[in-house]
Amino acid sequence: MNTQRKGLATLDRLIRVRRVRVRLAMAALGRSQARQGADAALADRVAVLLGGGGAATGTVAASAANARAAADTMLGRLADDVGRRLAVTRGEQQRLAEALARARAAVDAAVARRAGREGGL
Repeated sequence: MNTQRKGLATLDRLIRVRRVRVRLAMAALGRSQARQGADAALADRVAVLLGGGGAATGTVAASAANARAAADTMLGRLADDVGRRLAVTRGEQQRLAEALARARAAVDAAVARRAGREGGL
């Protein structure tokens, strides 16, 4: 009987550890989703800034046109960088979602084992 209780206590600890891992996986996925949202908002803002470029009607000084071209080039590089980060974030989110699913499955399996052993008492 004592051995059975020790086994159940071990399973209880295992369940607690696995639940902590689920919470950690959910937190990591949440951080990744927040980062993706921020990067998407930045990408949208950069696209708006790039879309508003070009020379205004009328005479524009050459220095102003050169400054605008340099700014557009910099914004283009920023847009490329944000696009790469979004692609990495999407891959990371897929990996984290899979890890979360595995962690949840591990908790469910441990709970089922616990219930099976407890039923055998």
